[in-house]
Amino acid sequence: MTLTVEQAAPARRRWLGYLAFVLVAIVAVVTLRGRLPGPAEFLGALRAADWRWAVTALAAGVLSQVAYAEQQRRLLAAFGVRVPPRRAVAMTYVRSALSMALPAGSAASAAYAFQLYRRHGATSAISATATLISTVVTVVSLALLYAATWSLPATAGAVLAALLFWLYRRIRGPVPARSPQPPATRSPQPAAAARYSRPAAALVERLVAGLRARPARWPSVTQALRDARSVEVRTWFTVTLAGVVNWLLDMGCLLFAADALHAELGWSRLALIYLAVQVVRQIPLTPGGIGLIETSMLAGLIAAGTPQGTAAAIVLIYRLISFWLILPSGLAAHLTLRRTLPTPSP
Repeated sequence: MTLTVEQAAPARRRWLGYLAFVLVAIVAVVTLRGRLPGPAEFLGALRAADWRWAVTALAAGVLSQVAYAEQQRRLLAAFGVRVPPRRAVAMTYVRSALSMALPAGSAASAAYAFQLYRRHGATSAISATATLISTVVTVVSLALLYAATWSLPATAGAVLAALLFWLYRRIRGPVPARSPQPPATRSPQPAAAARYSRPAAALVERLVAGLRARPARWPSVTQALRDARSVEVRTWFTVTLAGVVNWLLDMGCLLFAADALHAELGWSRLALIYLAVQVVRQIPLTPGGIGLIETSMLAGLIAAGTPQGTAAAIVLIYRLISFWLILPSGLAAHLTLRRTLPTPSP
């Protein structure tokens, strides 16, 4: 029996997923061979934990979701779409659960957010713009954390310079248009350079012709880019600040989990481990980074000098709060939203 291309694509993706799991398992075994603690050592570390710090870690994980919900709510409010705070938090938990539980979680989460924005009265263009800005802000806020870890004074100086430049442009007003300059004369290309440039120019012309022939494929993206430029700087600053707070609280969840297990590590070193794990987290090999995050974080903690049982307990508490508890919370939030959401707008 011969499979068609449409039938073979899901089977190929399924086998690639199995291969990814096998590769993660092999990396985990090679990396952690001889480093995993025994059951007695692991349970002893959990018994000695200060559960007040563990509760603080749980509060940081919950507040991280609240900060992301506030980011989405402020972003939608900039376009005139009002979302109640509790409903925004429920939407955030559903999106987080989708992004963690599904292989293509980020795309599923963005599609779910698009539908929810529409049900709250947003147009397709506003929904696309809010989704685009949310993605950009998430990347920018994480990049700011990386830059601050590398050099906090340099990052603060760059942010201050950007604010001063914005204030200067606001006070000065729009820049007058410049008079057109005559085209600069260019020396003729050698024969070899011309031979290699003609195929490249032809390829660009074919791409441009294809874009002009089928403009209806991405009208929402074009409109989203156009609308994103009209967002006020104050809104960009507010949502970016909420994004930074979201990442800081998630990182605080790891730091408080380490304090609960009496780990003798500085906060700066734990922050470096957290940010290194976020790089691994962006590799979509497994849903929610299962296996990748645990292996990377455990290896980083042990390499930093943390005892094996303590490191395993830290990873368990952090992942329990930031991953496993979000899945049932997202399901409960989804069931709640199904009863309380307004009817879809036409």
